[in-house]
Amino acid sequence: MTAATAALRLPEPSATAGALLSDGSVTVVRRHGNPHGPRVVLSHGCGFAADLYWPYWSLLIDDCDVVVYDLRSHGWNEPSDLRLHNMPTLADDNRRVLEAVQAAFGTKPTIGVYHSLATMAALMHEHQWPTFAGLLLFDPPIFPPGADLDDMETVCQGLAAMARRRPRHFESPQELASMLKKSPAFSQVSEPVQELFAETTLRPSPDGGYEMRCPPEHEAQLFEWYFGHSMQALEVLDDITIPIKVVGADPTAPFSFLPSTDLSTLTELDYDYLPDLTHLLPLEDPEACAAITTAFMQRIGHFPVPIAH
Repeated sequence: MTAATAALRLPEPSATAGALLSDGSVTVVRRHGNPHGPRVVLSHGCGFAADLYWPYWSLLIDDCDVVVYDLRSHGWNEPSDLRLHNMPTLADDNRRVLEAVQAAFGTKPTIGVYHSLATMAALMHEHQWPTFAGLLLFDPPIFPPGADLDDMETVCQGLAAMARRRPRHFESPQELASMLKKSPAFSQVSEPVQELFAETTLRPSPDGGYEMRCPPEHEAQLFEWYFGHSMQALEVLDDITIPIKVVGADPTAPFSFLPSTDLSTLTELDYDYLPDLTHLLPLEDPEACAAITTAFMQRIGHFPVPIAH
């Protein structure tokens, strides 16, 4: 670990709670920041971890009651049954996590912040069990009318195939971090955050060395499931009445992970994009993403205190 990465070392959460999921597995939720502030609940993209987004959500903790959690089989959570890695299960997991947060930390209006594939789970959750006061979605893979679904299916299948080919074992987190330095998808992510990725997505292996916290086949199956549900996104959005802010990657830039789409034609969404950034925008420019987050919360009346800097 470099000195810069050490500076990104997360603090211990002020409190934790366990959300019991439908299959008996447990998702660990962690509370950080100001317990008297407006509540922000955050989760991450497929194959990632909520703690990886620390450079972003650390900018909210002075003023906000920040609660983070990982998708099943990711991050702090133990791997669960592969058969349950699908979008309907993730939506139900989300519901149970939010119920556990309210039970453990008290009931208050909640802003959900989600990235990538997790955005669809949050939308499906809100569609079936209205819970949130607002949603902020980073580069959701939502496709407007007229989009080429064959291209999306090709992308999802390609991501699934890449996940299955991904190395499962590493001698150290530094080995994975070195690989990320050569990856086009991480070319705009700083070296300390690349190292944080390795720290937060690997766990010690019983056989020595390190292994991926999210088994590659679990990640791959989620990508495969996502395609079918992505086609339902517009129908789901039609029935959701809470404010939704979408922050996209630059739709004109080449993509190395997921293609970004210009969603400005969807009147249901408050849409902006960040020029020159890719699908990994919360990791590439956490300051800009945090500023957009607080501005959104102020606009909808859930950030009544001055922003601390």
